[in-house]
Amino acid sequence: MIETMLRYAATGIFFFCLSGVSNALHLQHDDFFAKSLTALAEKVSERTSLLKILQEGNDLCQYGNDSYATLTMLDATGKPGSNLMSIMSTGVVQWLGDYDECMSISHDVAHYCLFQGHVGHVSNSLTGGPNVTLPLVRWGLCVPRQCNESGLTAKVLNMLSTIVTFNLNDAEVMCQDSRPFTPFAIFVIVLSCIIGMVVCVATVFDYSRGCVKKTLQQLTWVTNGCGNVQNDSCEDSSLLGEGSKPKDEEGLNGVYEVLLAFSLVRNIPKLLDTSNSAKNIPCLHGIRAISMTWVILGHCYVFFVMVGLIANFKQGYNLPLEFAFQPIGNAYFSVDSFFFLSGLLIMYLTLQRLEATNGRFPWIKYYVHRFWRLTPTLLVALLLFWQLAPYLADGPLWRDVLDGQQKHCNDYWWSTLFYFNNFYPKFENMCMGWTWYLAADTQMYLFGPLFIIPAYLFGILGLIPLASALVLVLVVIATITAVEEFPANAISLRRSLSGGSVEDYHNMIYGKFYTRAAPYLVGMAVGYYLAKRDNMKKKEFKLWAVIGWIAAIALGMTVVYGLYGYEHGDAYSQAVSSLYLTFKSCLWGVCLAWVVYACSTGNGGIVDGILSWPVWFPFSRLTYSAYLLHPIVTMAYIASLKQPVSIDNFHMAYFFVSVTCLSYACAAILSLCVEYPMVALEKILLKMLKGRSTV
Repeated sequence: MIETMLRYAATGIFFFCLSGVSNALHLQHDDFFAKSLTALAEKVSERTSLLKILQEGNDLCQYGNDSYATLTMLDATGKPGSNLMSIMSTGVVQWLGDYDECMSISHDVAHYCLFQGHVGHVSNSLTGGPNVTLPLVRWGLCVPRQCNESGLTAKVLNMLSTIVTFNLNDAEVMCQDSRPFTPFAIFVIVLSCIIGMVVCVATVFDYSRGCVKKTLQQLTWVTNGCGNVQNDSCEDSSLLGEGSKPKDEEGLNGVYEVLLAFSLVRNIPKLLDTSNSAKNIPCLHGIRAISMTWVILGHCYVFFVMVGLIANFKQGYNLPLEFAFQPIGNAYFSVDSFFFLSGLLIMYLTLQRLEATNGRFPWIKYYVHRFWRLTPTLLVALLLFWQLAPYLADGPLWRDVLDGQQKHCNDYWWSTLFYFNNFYPKFENMCMGWTWYLAADTQMYLFGPLFIIPAYLFGILGLIPLASALVLVLVVIATITAVEEFPANAISLRRSLSGGSVEDYHNMIYGKFYTRAAPYLVGMAVGYYLAKRDNMKKKEFKLWAVIGWIAAIALGMTVVYGLYGYEHGDAYSQAVSSLYLTFKSCLWGVCLAWVVYACSTGNGGIVDGILSWPVWFPFSRLTYSAYLLHPIVTMAYIASLKQPVSIDNFHMAYFFVSVTCLSYACAAILSLCVEYPMVALEKILLKMLKGRSTV
């Protein structure tokens, strides 16, 4: 019985050789599949036995005498199941076995190992068929504890060589063993506990301080005869009363202020505040919050493709063909929305400050503020991802997914922290690869004064450098896409599923600030208009506003759904592909420019009502932390899956809602414990420096 099960397990991985053969030969004979299986079984029976191969020439990898443990290991080892026809058409083999069953065996007896590799050209020695190409092989093995990764890799490769002649790229075995906490991980845990304790102490102190104030206020009302709340003589009295400040608090104002910066009593109301001032642009909150959920939605699909744990690979491959899927496949326009908002706000806020100070502006503070505002939160998220994420869960692919990310952070953490990772290393080697946006946005921020100062000094003529830069950006994109012959769907999900390389497009265009600056520059132009406009009163809805909305909607639909025909086989010339890749982000920025303009001038109608809805305000304030954490939440779920998952829109809708809710919950914790306190500490520090300068 054991020998039979061993042979069955050994047979499993070799079914992949049949997938490409029938596809390559386009055989339609009814008996081809049966003949191939018969030949395969004969070869396995004659040449291989998993038990013999694992034990052959190496006494360190032997099954013991415990028959129950041996049977459990064999039962937990991956074997072929249903959906073999899909494997034959896609060449994706993922037989992961039963991870939990294997891990339930004593750690001293067995452990779970995953063999995987990318198959190049395979020559089938069973039927003498031609070479075929297969993309992915994953085989879950439950083996004796003594089996090590290097030895097991060699043994599996040796076993495969007895059946087929092939080129297997990046073949490796990764075993799931207990992982002790590293000193650096312990440091991050301690640091997190310290931050949490500071937040708790600050909150309790602030709350108790407020209770004392209320008590003293009530006593003051009684002693001053102010029991009547409507007594006008008490309206301006201090809560504690003038001169009632305890002596032990004198000289410790700075310490108290620093501590209270971490108080949830103060930070939660700031987060949940829905008030709006006359100078604010409320529709921006809605755009920011909706764009963030759009980013999460796109990443839910993309990360499944990156990990490759898809059961219905063929159906997943055709998913981008659906018309309703186009906004998901083109979710990268949400990133252009953030570039647009950044450009708008930096021009709008800086011009207002220059107008208020007659051109005097602390440019050093301009740059220091950016680093202070972003880096502490980024550092905490980086440490959590780099040092603690590997311990969050486990699964067959956990090490494969997390170890690679951890290695990238070991080598290139500094590139992420100093906002240079969109230039070095390459996209596929980035630490926290999604932070390329921060690097590109920061680099645009550094060059912002080159456009802000002329706009302030020369008015409308000062926008000439901005317009020139926009033209230059478009020329650069057109040149690169034409020379490199990038297709119109250079970064689409379907291209990734079909095995097409998207790394070149990422490294040359997608992540570089000088090729992503078009919506940023359009946003700066809108920011200039809003800052210079004297009268922001509401206007009546007019015909030109209707025309503007029709044009904006048509333009937005064109860039988002423009590749629908291309994905269905329509031939696009290289000129058309380059034209689309050159102008798509700029045109999306123009669409957003109209939305902001219409909402700011009273022509937004129901769109303004939706985007300016106060419910968006808290979610908008959580955008930065949600942006940093949502990929960790997404990857943690996908990497912990024990079996491939069938993806469809219904299943992904549930997944998207779950990831969004959990990401924003984690973002609230990060914002309240790190982001908001650092903003308050910056104000305290600037106040102290200003006080010293006036002495």
